[in-house]
Amino acid sequence: MYYKNLSKDSVKSQKALNNYLTLFTEFRLKVNAALDARLDTTPSFRQEMNEYRQKLADPYMRDQTVQDALVKEAYTRMQTDVKVSHILIKVGPDAAPADTLTEYNKIMKIRDEIIKKQISFDDAAKKYSMDDRSAPHGGDIGYITALETYYPFENAVYNTKAGSVSMPVRTQLGYHLIKVIERKADPGQVLVAHIMIRTPAKMQAADSLKLLKLTDSIYALVQQGQNFGDLAKKLSQDPSTGKRGGILPWFGVGRMPAPFEQASFALKNVGDVSVPIRTAYGWHIIKLMGKKTPTAFNDSVKESLSAKVLRDDRSDQSVIALVKEIKQKYTFKEDLKAKEEFYKVVDESFYTNKWTVDKAKDMTKTLFTLGTVTYTQQDFAQYLAHNQMNSENKGGEFAVNKLYPKYIKEQCLKFKNDMLEKENLPFAEMINEYRDGILLFDITDKMVWTKALKDTAGLKAFHESHKNNYMYGERADASIFTCNNDRTANEVRRLADKGESDKDILAVVNKEDANAASVQSNKYEKAENATVDANWKKGVSANIASNGKVIIVNVRAILAPGPKNIDDVRGMVTTDYQNYLMSQWLTELRAKYPVTINQQVLGQVMPQ
Repeated sequence: MYYKNLSKDSVKSQKALNNYLTLFTEFRLKVNAALDARLDTTPSFRQEMNEYRQKLADPYMRDQTVQDALVKEAYTRMQTDVKVSHILIKVGPDAAPADTLTEYNKIMKIRDEIIKKQISFDDAAKKYSMDDRSAPHGGDIGYITALETYYPFENAVYNTKAGSVSMPVRTQLGYHLIKVIERKADPGQVLVAHIMIRTPAKMQAADSLKLLKLTDSIYALVQQGQNFGDLAKKLSQDPSTGKRGGILPWFGVGRMPAPFEQASFALKNVGDVSVPIRTAYGWHIIKLMGKKTPTAFNDSVKESLSAKVLRDDRSDQSVIALVKEIKQKYTFKEDLKAKEEFYKVVDESFYTNKWTVDKAKDMTKTLFTLGTVTYTQQDFAQYLAHNQMNSENKGGEFAVNKLYPKYIKEQCLKFKNDMLEKENLPFAEMINEYRDGILLFDITDKMVWTKALKDTAGLKAFHESHKNNYMYGERADASIFTCNNDRTANEVRRLADKGESDKDILAVVNKEDANAASVQSNKYEKAENATVDANWKKGVSANIASNGKVIIVNVRAILAPGPKNIDDVRGMVTTDYQNYLMSQWLTELRAKYPVTINQQVLGQVMPQ
C-alpha cells in the first residue's frame, strides 16, 4: 500500500515511511469506527457500493480475448465495403418451431430456384422478399460495412464470395438469402453540403421539368460564384440542413442514397461542386467540404470501436465464450430429464401470465450443479414464474427450451460474479479500497465536518477560548469621500469637522448634484488602503487630488488591536474547530483501539 500511494517524485526514506504509517494508522482507526457505527449497513452505502461493484465487475462478465477479437474483426471488415442484395422471409424471434421450419423450407426452395437458374436473384427478390424497401429494387440494399446490421447478416456478407448466394441466415427479422455483388476498399468519409429541391412521389412531367429548371438556375448561380451556404439557407428545401448552409454530418459508404453517395465521393477536391443529381427525395447540388481517409487501428479507434461492439449484438459472443469457460472450469453437470419434466407442468396459463410455482411443487430434483452449488427444479420454477410469456400457446416444451438456456447463462454469470473477490485479488483490493473510502468519508463527515458546521454553540465556545488566535492589528475607523471638485471637498471637511454623520454629509453636498460626492466607510488595517495609510491619525485630511477627483479622509478613531468578531472569521474558525475535533477524535480512537506495530514486518517495507 505504501509503494502504491508513493508518487514517482517522492523520496523513499524512513521519515516518509513513518509519516505514511501515521496516516495509514489513522485511516484504519477511522474505518474501524465507521464499522462499529454500522455505517456499512445504511441503504445509501449499500446502494453506492452495489453501483460501483456492478460497474467494476462488468468487464469480467465477458471473455476479454473474444471481445478484443470482435473489435479487431470489426475494424478489419470496415476497411472493405460490400454491395449486397437480399431476400427476406419474415419469422418472429419467438416463432414456434413448426412455423420456423415452414419458413426455412420456403427460403431454401427459393434459393434452390436461384441456384438452378430457374429465376434470377433480382426477380426472386421482387417476387418473394418481404422487405418492402429493397424488394422493388431486386433486393438491393447498397453498400454495407461492419456494425451496420445484425451480426449474423454481417458474417454472411463477409463470408460469401462476390457473385455467390449465401445459405439462409437467421436474424431477428427472419431468414435472409444474401447475394454479394461486389467488394471495394473503403474510401473513408466525406463532409458535404447540399442544396435540395424536393420532388413529390407522384407528379406530372411538366412539374418535374419545372423543378429541374429551378435546380439548374440555382446551379448556375453557384457557377457564377455566389456563396453556396447562403444559397442553401435561402433556397434549399431540406429544412434540417438548410439553416446550416446545407452541411450534412460526415458519412461513409452505405449511409446515403446511392446516387447521392456516388456523386459525393466522386468529388475530388474540397470546394468542388457536383452537377444536379436526382434521388428519390429530389434534386441535389452537392459541394465537397472535407475528406477523411480510413483511420489506422490506434488506441483511440480501438476505444471507440470497443464501445460500439459492446452495444452491438455481436458482444453476446464474448459472453457465450465466458459461460462456456465457466462451465468447464467449475465442472457443470446437468440432468436433462429433470428439465424435460417441466414440459408437462408448463401449460397454457404460462402464456397468459397466470402460471404459478405451485404447479411444480412436487418437483425437487437437481437440475444442474456448478462447482459446489446445486440448482434445483424449484429454483428453475421460480425463474419460470418471473419470466412468463404473453403470446399464443406454443406448449410447455417451447417455453422451457426457450428459457432454460437463458437461466443457465444467468446463473453461470452470477456464479462468476460472486467468485470475483475470491479469485481476483486486484478486483478485491479495489472493492475494499472503495468501501473503506466511503466509510472514511461518512464517519469523518459525521464526527468532524458536519459536526463543526452544525454545532454553533461549540464553535462559539471554541472561538471564545482561542480568540487571541484571531486578532485585528491596529485599525483606523475611517470614511473616504470622493468629491467632484475642491468646493465640494471643502464642504465635506467643514461638516466632518462638526462631527456630522456620513449620511448627513452626503445629504447636504449632493442636494443639487446627486453625484457630487460618494463615500466608502470601513475599519481599515495597515496596508489595506494606501490613502488611509497616508493619513493614519485621527481627524480630517487635506484635499487629495486623484484621477480628476478630490479625496477627503475622515479618521474617526485609531482602534487598538483586539479579537475579531466570530462572524468576520467564521470560515477560519470553522476550519480550526474541525482540526480540533479531528485531534480529539483521534485521541479517543487510539484509546479505544490500541495500535500495535510489528516492527519486523515494517522493516521489510523499507530495508536498511
